[in-house]
Amino acid sequence: MKEQIRYFIAGIFIGISELLPGISGATVALMFGVYERILIFLSKLKGLDLIIPLLLGMVLSVFLFSSLINYLYENFTYIFNIFIAILMIGYGIFLIINTYIKELAIRGLKFYINLFIAIVIGLYLSRFHTLISEEPQIMLLVILGFIACSFLLSVGAYSLIIQSISNFNFNVLLPFGIGMLAALVLMPKLINKIYEKYGKSILIFFGGLILAAGINGLLSVVT
Repeated sequence: MKEQIRYFIAGIFIGISELLPGISGATVALMFGVYERILIFLSKLKGLDLIIPLLLGMVLSVFLFSSLINYLYENFTYIFNIFIAILMIGYGIFLIINTYIKELAIRGLKFYINLFIAIVIGLYLSRFHTLISEEPQIMLLVILGFIACSFLLSVGAYSLIIQSISNFNFNVLLPFGIGMLAALVLMPKLINKIYEKYGKSILIFFGGLILAAGINGLLSVVT
């Protein structure tokens, strides 16, 4: 029962993170130590007893907090975005340093190459918002959903998606959800294989993605 409660609480925070710009549920799952279990479930369909309370927590928090977070975003946009950017930068640095210090990742030249590639990809993906209009095409929304669910970070669609959740705009939510569902079906096995081969080094890559997205988010606010 203790583990089920932990996963339910993790689900609540994962759901809240999905409502925040720049932070995905996978990032919070890493923080709560449930990411590996989610990967195992999605790739091997094991551990349903823990996934159910996690999903319940996610659904509950999304519907409870979407209007509040949308209000804060619309009325305190500048402060809100700075807070999220600093939070992402801090967590990205923590994830990289903590993984490196505990010797959980491959060190040496491979470490720096891994981190460099992650930062470059993170900077590129976090600027994906330049393709987003007020009424984006359905296929673009599917692609956005796929990327957002696959890579732990915002792709610039935050304001559109959070408003669509608050207004129950399924013209936007449905294709975006299809993209996320496709990522959930296709990506876990790939990520799980990479995780098994390279171990905790993948956390360095994730940390680089999060750090880059946070830096880009901060620069977009202050410039």
